Amino acid sequence: MSWYVIDAVERAIERTRTCLFEPIDIWKWLKLTIIVLFIGGGGGFNSGGNGGSYNNYGGSGSDFSRIPQGLIDVVSNFYEHLMSYSEATLIIFAIVLIFLFLLLLSLIGSVMEFVFVESLVRNDVRIREYFSRYLMKGVALFILRIIIGLGTLLAFVILALPLLFMTGIVDGGIDRLGGASIMLLIMGLIAILFIIAIVAGIIGSFINFAIPVSLYSQSSIYSALSRVLGQFRHDWQQIVVYWVGRLILAIAAGILVAIVGLIAIIILGILLLIVDVILYFGFSAILADTAVWILFIPILIVEFIVFIFVMTFVGMPVRVFMKYHMLTFLQKWYPLDIPMFDAYHHIGESNMDEWLNEATAPDE
Repeated sequence: MSWYVIDAVERAIERTRTCLFEPIDIWKWLKLTIIVLFIGGGGGFNSGGNGGSYNNYGGSGSDFSRIPQGLIDVVSNFYEHLMSYSEATLIIFAIVLIFLFLLLLSLIGSVMEFVFVESLVRNDVRIREYFSRYLMKGVALFILRIIIGLGTLLAFVILALPLLFMTGIVDGGIDRLGGASIMLLIMGLIAILFIIAIVAGIIGSFINFAIPVSLYSQSSIYSALSRVLGQFRHDWQQIVVYWVGRLILAIAAGILVAIVGLIAIIILGILLLIVDVILYFGFSAILADTAVWILFIPILIVEFIVFIFVMTFVGMPVRVFMKYHMLTFLQKWYPLDIPMFDAYHHIGESNMDEWLNEATAPDE
């Protein structure tokens, strides 16, 4: 019996090489990086601070004489406006803003899932065109993920409640727990999170299959997910081996990205540190330290965004390979005609785009 997860590796490597290196198109790399950035799971590295300790230069921190009056007025008015609200109101407002921002990113990421698949299948990255085309499919995927997220949270609460009652934390509080009870609580919560993570990973795997099925069978994401689950009941052995194989591939790819990413972190960190030092001494020559640090806030934010983008750029080829591997496996496992860019060499280049449009057009 042939295992599709193994058979798909060689073809996925070929498709990745064709997509990214034949020829090398920097603009294409940047667009794929943007897509991966919104989907999530970039380089996978936590950013560290630039941590330089700068000496005072060109004035003490209490010297406001060289701060532009307009800047002082803006900061003062903004501060007074904020202070007119209670601390609880400000905290709630900040939490709501962060929550809405994360929801917006999740919505964009859901649409980008379809953009990513279509870009790789066509080997032609058109973010705006595909985004508008698959916006409603992305919204449906976003709603599905919200439902699954709420279900996961509910499952965690249901599984954790007996543990909380068993250890007595509900009755006496954590301060009254003994060492054995605290250890039991910690180990139990870890076990629950581990089980939920495995189940969530399995569900996520089925959803990843459902995305191209939804695209190229002209069905909703819910119908596509149902079809994938139906195929799983008929041929579950291939999927179980697929999960094991993907875990091995993820570990190997993670090691490679970690090595390349570490080098990128060192180089980028040195460059940003040099820029920070130059800017600090430049600003310090004309402004007081307080104004310098105020100006550095947006600069550090921009540097953080650049850092995240570079780490995503480093990890992007691995994400492309893993997606091509999934699509190649799906071609073998699920009865679906995915119009891959390299599958129909007999079609002329001038007719390829027209054929792909016909293959993905809604049925009349």
